[in-house]
This record gives sequence, structure tokens and C-alpha cells, in this order.
Amino acid sequence: MRRYRKLLIFLGLFLLIAAVAGAVAYHWIRQPAKAVYLLPDGNLMAHVNFTPFHYMDLGSKTYTSNPQYQDFVEQTGFHFEHDLDSVTLAQSSPGDVNGEVSAIFIGTFDQDRLNRYVQKQPVETETYGGKTVFSIREGTQTVRVSILDSKTVAVTTGASTAMHSIIDKLSGSALTPSLLQDYYGDVPFGSVAWAIVRVPGNPELRQPMGQMNLDFLQNSVTIVSVRYSGSVRFRAEFISANQADATHVFQAVNGFVALARSAQGDRNTDKDVAALIDGIQLQQNGNRVVLNLVVPQDLIKKMTAKQ
Repeated sequence: MRRYRKLLIFLGLFLLIAAVAGAVAYHWIRQPAKAVYLLPDGNLMAHVNFTPFHYMDLGSKTYTSNPQYQDFVEQTGFHFEHDLDSVTLAQSSPGDVNGEVSAIFIGTFDQDRLNRYVQKQPVETETYGGKTVFSIREGTQTVRVSILDSKTVAVTTGASTAMHSIIDKLSGSALTPSLLQDYYGDVPFGSVAWAIVRVPGNPELRQPMGQMNLDFLQNSVTIVSVRYSGSVRFRAEFISANQADATHVFQAVNGFVALARSAQGDRNTDKDVAALIDGIQLQQNGNRVVLNLVVPQDLIKKMTAKQ
């Protein structure tokens, strides 16, 4: 009897430790990439993890026809196809093509070769926080680049304060951006790519979006995510202030879906593409509208081969 009781106590302790360890592991896995914390807060934050795509068979497409890219590869030794692990970016004003953008690139870089390549460009340099910042003029914009270490490169457009802020945050003392704090929990687990977009009232969205009226997204947050499980699963969740606004969003998005289905039928396009659009699922639950789309890997390979 005592032996049975000891066994129960041991089993209970084991299950408790396993539950605590599982909760801690899940919390750790669910944390966003560290690069996110380096970026300034804004109305758009996005992250793409390219590591899983390194193992996907997307055909034999190469980039040898691009001389500029080939020159970059020869001088830096960096191949975007298999050396870039992730990109994380933030923008203060989504929809504004001239808005300030900050991005963090994580990958396997040859720091010395990359430094030499950047220094060959028409750049100005400054030192801040022990890091070299390269400033490059691109039209009316100033692009700033800083090689933070052998795995991290920061790029910003606009004022120098954004790059300075990134370098200041390298110590790890940065606060969680508000978009992540409020909405990252709604990003589906296992997403290889996600974006959170907050659209304040009265946005100027028509011109950047090619005359498309997106007024229905005012005062809402959109969470877009991509997961890979043999097929690519695309999900967009629109979070409105109330159910009435969500119904307006549902009607607008449903109109776009119906228009896309009608266009495919009129053009008599590829059957696989038509089936893809027909398979779009849209539903509303309270103040939230969710759109789901599944893209088979065979269709991705077919579309990639045509480019």
C-alpha cells in the first residue's frame, strides 16, 4: 500500500513538472523573434522566417540572369536564397510609400566582405554606439545601413533617429512594441510569416493601393499570417471596434472575393488557380472577420516556374 502511494506521489510530481516545463517551453516558443524588439513602434510590424523555405522544393529557378545580383554575390558571398534566415520590419504609416521603414535582416553574413562592398558604394559614414552607420541617397530618401554583427544587419529610411534607436536597443532593454503586446497572441502558432497592421481613422489609402477603396479598414487591426504544412496556409483576421464595423468589413471583403471568382470565370484561366480562389473561406465571429486560403505546393512550383 505504501509502495502504491509513493508511486502515485511520484507520478503526480512528474506530471506537475512536465506541465510546468511544457508551459515554459510553449511560452518561450511563442515569443516573437528578438529582432522585433530592436525596431521602433509603429502601425505596421511584420516578420518573415525564411529558414523553412530553404528546404522547400520550389523548382530550379536561379538568378544568374541578374548581373547586379551576381556581382553582389561574388563580392559578399551572400546568397539570399539560402543565407537569409529572417526579415523583420516596422513602418509608422502603412500605405504611405514614402513613410519611414526600419528593417532587421538576420542571416549568415561575411561581415568583412559585406563591409567592403558597402564602402565601395557612394556612402557617407558615421559612428554611433560603437557601430558604423552608412548613409546612401536613394532619390529623395536617405537609406541607412549598419552591420550590427555577423548575423544582423539593420536598414532604415528617413531620419537618423530610427537607426540610433535600433543600436541603443541592442543591450536588450527595449520595451515591447504596442502592436506585439496587444495582438501578437492572435498570430497563429507556427506561422513562418506574419504582419500586424493598425489602420487609424481617416487613412490615405486610395493612392498607394492603386485607387482601391480601403476605407472599410479604418479604426481596425489586421493580422495576416502564413503557415507551411505541405501546403501554404494564408490567414487574414480583421479586428474591428464593434460587431457593426466587422459586418461592414465582412461585406467589403466578401465583395472582393466574389469579384475575384467572377474574374477567373470570365478569363477561363488555369483550373488550379480557379480552384484556389473558389476555396477561399470567409466568416465573421463578433467583431472579427477571418479569411482562410490554402495554396498547394504544386501550384506554388507551377507559378514559380512560369516566372
